[in-house]
Amino acid sequence: MYMPTPSPALKKILLPVYGPCPAFNSSCKLMRWSPYNGHVPRGFCGCTGSCEEVRLVLIVAEPGDPHPEENHSVKAGSEELFEETFCYSYRCYREGKDQFHRNVRHILNLCWPDLSFDEQMRKTWITESVLCSASRQCGSVPSQVWRECTRRYLLPQIALFRRAIIAALGSKARDRTLGIIPGVCTVKAAAPPGCNHRGARQSWQELAGSVRLLNERGSSQAPGPHIIKENLIHSGWDPGLLHP
Repeated sequence: MYMPTPSPALKKILLPVYGPCPAFNSSCKLMRWSPYNGHVPRGFCGCTGSCEEVRLVLIVAEPGDPHPEENHSVKAGSEELFEETFCYSYRCYREGKDQFHRNVRHILNLCWPDLSFDEQMRKTWITESVLCSASRQCGSVPSQVWRECTRRYLLPQIALFRRAIIAALGSKARDRTLGIIPGVCTVKAAAPPGCNHRGARQSWQELAGSVRLLNERGSSQAPGPHIIKENLIHSGWDPGLLHP
């Protein structure tokens, strides 16, 4: 079965999380590092071509609890963990593992109704505002944790996508990105219970309409401000927001 890999630029940013991430010893002491039980940073998927091909970046809150079959060897190195977690996420989206994955597939089909899933993945990057699961599924995550994860991993990822619409899915992702990522738009969550709220599907349709418009205009006319490394601060990013 075809199983792609993400852009090397993204791999370079994300590989250190499997060191494991140094923040497990500081800001993220309450987060779990337990590969055998599936508790490793994860949830990112897509960008299987170049970063320049990506037209949509979806930022979700954090991964839910690991599935029963989601586990890793305690002896696995960074490269192996990276590949295993990416491939597992890819399969979950392709197969529609649960309601969340099926809803994201629905969003992608609204954006690119004529493309296969593998083709859609070349144009999409899905990531988490926090790469580790909350201590309780759907529960809160301490602010120092999401600020740390944003600083170390999320902002460097977003900086790679100069021609994409950046969308936060759900209120948790919205609250963690507004005022930090310029130009981010917000839609309803793809995971329950938010995905069942009134207006959820309408918000996804509106997002898809913007993506289709971007496709029609061409990548050189992507709407809204786009983050590049050289102008993160000048475009409105306040680094002070990342510190408790």
